[in-house]
Amino acid sequence: EIDSLISKNTHILNCVESMEEQQSKLCKDMGLLRVDTKALTDMVYRVFPTMVKDPIDDIWTIEDVFVEHGSNIVLTNGIAAQKLLSDISREAKAYLTAIRDGMNTLTITPTCTKDKRAVKSMTRFCGISKMTVDFYSFSVYIALLMIMVVHRDTLAVKSSSVVKGDVMILDLHRDDVVKAVERTRMTLSTYCSFIATNLDRSTKAMQQYLQGKAIKNVIDKKKYIQQHRIS
Repeated sequence: EIDSLISKNTHILNCVESMEEQQSKLCKDMGLLRVDTKALTDMVYRVFPTMVKDPIDDIWTIEDVFVEHGSNIVLTNGIAAQKLLSDISREAKAYLTAIRDGMNTLTITPTCTKDKRAVKSMTRFCGISKMTVDFYSFSVYIALLMIMVVHRDTLAVKSSSVVKGDVMILDLHRDDVVKAVERTRMTLSTYCSFIATNLDRSTKAMQQYLQGKAIKNVIDKKKYIQQHRIS
């Protein structure tokens, strides 16, 4: 929905373009994080194949029951990933609400210092919307990646449909993914806490995040799988 607002609202789009001029390197680096919605959805369905089945209307086979049981085991062992997904959901909703509530500020002609400050603040807040979506999508990717790795290690099935499309996770150590999840949760907390009041601190947190060893490792793996995707 944030992407839709950016593309359909000229005022927000102008804010984004202005921010890209001011923070060109950071915006470019953040763009490398983005994972499109379809790719994330595909990951979800590979991790949780029974999600497409209606518990009442669809026919469940014995295999489906075992798959569902395995998914529950994986979730039990992937609490950190669940917490990250919960954090992202909460922060994304809050950010979207704040943009919707405040975007009309971008259309006013400031006549006093208070109005000027409000317009400037909202301009910067909307300016990082694309960067924020990039971060949110990558955070979801990391959480799902951890669930995949947990699935691999817990159920000991290295050729299942869950990991078939992401062969790179077979060489991704669980500890590295856990560190990436932990680092992402910490950065998400800092980024979102100061996004409206101290944008410089939020962007600094993001710059430090991109330099983290665990994050760089996942970014490299993400590039690899995009170049060597297996159907």
